[in-house]
This record gives sequence, C-alpha cells and structure tokens, in this order.
Amino acid sequence: MDRSETFENLKCWQLAYELKKSLKQEVVSKFPSTEKYELRSQVVRAARSATANIAEGWGRFHYLDSNKFYYNSRGSLAEIEHVGSET
Repeated sequence: MDRSETFENLKCWQLAYELKKSLKQEVVSKFPSTEKYELRSQVVRAARSATANIAEGWGRFHYLDSNKFYYNSRGSLAEIEHVGSET
C-alpha cells in the first residue's frame, strides 16, 4: 500500500475538512438563537476533532495505532450527525 506524502492527500481528511468548512460557513449560522452558542461549540469542536484525528493517525508509526485515531475521527463525525438530528 502506498503511503500518502501528507495527511492532506488522504481523501478522508479532504472530505472531513470540506465538511468542517461547510458547517462553519453554512450550517452553524442557522442554529436557533437559543441553542446557537452551545451547539455551535459542540459541532465546531467535533469537526476539528475529525480532521485532527485523521492527521494524528496518519502520523503514527504502526497501523494499529493509526486505526485508533481513525476510529476517534469516525466518532466525531457521528457526533456531528447526532447533533444535526436534534436540531
């Protein structure tokens, strides 16, 4: 398996990054005013966590160690989905 030269070349990181940008620009501003600050913080932190965990997983030496971070990223993306289903 070829290793990407940087985590930014990983398709999963690119998609998570685009989601993060989209959430910040198009979604967070539409939260109800009563929930705006709490939900905004939660969604933005989860989106940052998704890209950060992919990057950290890429930087690990052993694939089993990397997988832990990829699973954490997946969990952060599920958190965003969950928050979206509550609004």
